[in-house]
Amino acid sequence: MNPWATRLFLVALTVVPAATAWATLGKLGAMGDSLTDEYWDDGVSTYATNWAQLVVVFRGIDMGPTAAQAGTNSWGEPRNAGYKYNWARGGATSSTLLTQGQHTGLRSQASSDAVANAVLAIGPNDFNPSGSAYFSIYYGFWGAAQIQAYVNQSVSNIETALATVRTAGVSVVLANVIDPGPTPATVSAYPTAANRDRVATAVQGVNSGLKNLAQKYQVPLMDWYGLETATLGPNTSLHPTLQIGNVTINLRASDPGPPNSAPANAFVSDGFHPNTVIQGIFANVILQAFDSGYNANVALFTEQEILSHALLAYGGSNTLQSQIGAYTNYIILPTLPRFTAINVVGTNVALKFSTVSNQFYILESRDDLSAGSWATVTNNLPGSGGILAVTNTVPPGLPKRFYRVRQLP
Repeated sequence: MNPWATRLFLVALTVVPAATAWATLGKLGAMGDSLTDEYWDDGVSTYATNWAQLVVVFRGIDMGPTAAQAGTNSWGEPRNAGYKYNWARGGATSSTLLTQGQHTGLRSQASSDAVANAVLAIGPNDFNPSGSAYFSIYYGFWGAAQIQAYVNQSVSNIETALATVRTAGVSVVLANVIDPGPTPATVSAYPTAANRDRVATAVQGVNSGLKNLAQKYQVPLMDWYGLETATLGPNTSLHPTLQIGNVTINLRASDPGPPNSAPANAFVSDGFHPNTVIQGIFANVILQAFDSGYNANVALFTEQEILSHALLAYGGSNTLQSQIGAYTNYIILPTLPRFTAINVVGTNVALKFSTVSNQFYILESRDDLSAGSWATVTNNLPGSGGILAVTNTVPPGLPKRFYRVRQLP
């Protein structure tokens, strides 16, 4: 038996945000569009509440003061009168998010205000039914190459925003893109389900790229597209209702607002933006993402709470998860590299570890965990989606050596 082999230690590590060990969620920033921009600030509705407002008011999450609370009328564009750390702006696309400076504004608050966490949820307006992209894809005016170029640009824009805040040390949860097709307003304007599915296919192309980004930057991905499909149904088979707390929510109707408010209708008056109840579901997915990815440990809203926030009476029993499943189903965590085998033959150490396609890895070693630093064994190893093997030759008589493998950012 080789006595040296018994003294070989393996440590599998990956790049993770500093907030992983936190027991609670710290200051929260956001980038995005009107789904995230406070409804009162965006002008979408004066009678509905979105996820940002819900987590601040009912869970005490710190998104900063409103402009009024800070003693000013407005923060200026894009925040206007909303929460200080919420940079989302109604109407924003992945492109205008960058020109508005949502990402750089939030990055600056990582140091100036100790904003440690953020939601990035952008992209639905890249396929807004009032825009040329939706029209052109729906009617088949764009060919495959033009659609792919558009998809690639959206992914590139979102990567710029994600990288900007991640390199500032902010712990991000990334949302994939919702398909506007199943909303009542879109169905009315574009009634052919098969054509709406052409746009849905392009949206899924963006989402495929975002899944790769979430792995690359080691952040949790919220599958908002999957949640939307489970809730509203696919374009070709739309769901009419949803049961929350044993209360029927009409998924094909809009709430006209005061004086004839109908909070059990899933959308506000424009037939496009989710009403309070649906936003409560989005809020829970966000809280679940921070819990699954960063151990935030913030309680999710119960079905009774989701209804009460919309001034609806609880129906006496929980019915939502039997229809859409657990919230954890909509959280995709990055895959960490893991050592799968080690073999020692003489002074050669053969190491094997798991990888993900389209990512790169570094294998490092050190001989003493209490002194010195990690040394590179081999760098920029391309992941295959399978197992990689590396052999390291050690000096004769070395009593011990530690190894770790990391995915490169």
